[in-house]
Amino acid sequence: MPELRSVGYNVSASNVTLTTTTEKVIISSGPLPLEYSGQEIVIIGWAQLTTGTDTTAVKPKIRRGTTITGTLVNEANSETVKAAAGSTEPFFCMAAESRANENTVEYSFCLEQVGASADGTALQAGIIVLLL
Repeated sequence: MPELRSVGYNVSASNVTLTTTTEKVIISSGPLPLEYSGQEIVIIGWAQLTTGTDTTAVKPKIRRGTTITGTLVNEANSETVKAAAGSTEPFFCMAAESRANENTVEYSFCLEQVGASADGTALQAGIIVLLL
């Protein structure tokens, strides 16, 4: 089993608005120093989302960097909402990768509503990055 070498995390209770079906960064980890080339990294993101009107699904995503144009680290699968649009539900995502020839890494947890005709709101969120 790999040895846990370092942990980075961030939590927030600040509301983040998702504009209809536009992907949005909900929370970022902040930069983390890598100890060696080829380091294994595990990322877990979570948020509570009050979905917008007509939302049928949500795509939770882990991206490298702090923007929605950063490299997608996991699959961007749609998760069907389990309650009526306008309800609050938790969304999780986990990803892993190995990075080489970099001094630091930073990750973001993003959400994208599917089918929404109104904005949604992420009420609180967290991200944890495990460096192995």
